[in-house]
Amino acid sequence: MAQSEKRENSVLFSLRELRSIEETRVKEEEDAAKAAEEARIRARMDEERRQRDAEEAEKQRQLEAARLEKEAAEARVREEQLRIQEAEARARAEHQAQLEAQRLAHEMEIRKTEASKKRPVALVVAMLIFAVITVGAVLFMIQRSNEKAEADKQRAVAEEQAKKDREIREQKERETAELKATVDSLIAAQKDLDNQMREAERQLSAATSQAERDKVAARQAEIRRQQREAQARLDKVKAGVKLKCPPDQPLC
Repeated sequence: MAQSEKRENSVLFSLRELRSIEETRVKEEEDAAKAAEEARIRARMDEERRQRDAEEAEKQRQLEAARLEKEAAEARVREEQLRIQEAEARARAEHQAQLEAQRLAHEMEIRKTEASKKRPVALVVAMLIFAVITVGAVLFMIQRSNEKAEADKQRAVAEEQAKKDREIREQKERETAELKATVDSLIAAQKDLDNQMREAERQLSAATSQAERDKVAARQAEIRRQQREAQARLDKVKAGVKLKCPPDQPLC
């Protein structure tokens, strides 16, 4: 009788042990599935965030390009207006000079006629001197007007070029800062994955059952996948930097 009870207790103990093992295995499988799902969700969120960042960067690039195009168009309009103003000022000065020359010629003709009657030598000489001085003054005014218009044009061109250079420099600084932030983020992600891999290796060494080793191996596989994706994104960024760099500056 005692032997029979002992066998029953042994069977019950074995059943409980099997049930415990089965429950542990089920829990480990659920934990592994949960970890894999969490990793998949994190990877998807990282990819969505990367896409959002890329879309935002493209949007900013398009806005910047549109702004630069608008400013370039405005600069062309200002240059055209300045050219028209310069031409109008030159035309007015030339017209004024022609009128003045005609007036002087007419006065000289009148006074010449009068002088031919009286022959006042001093008056003729004074008329000639006055005519020379007047023509010289008109020519000087025309020259000063042309010089001022040219100086204004050169100053406007220089200011526009300085503005463009400043905008290009600021754009490059923004792009460099954004690129550095992206690279720093990718490097930080790689370091975090490396730390996770070292922790997984430690857990694998400390595992005491096949189920634990399988769970850690699955985690390592997921970490390796994330490392490959992070490295691919970093390589893509580096490739983009090389394409933007001039030939004589391969590591700009």
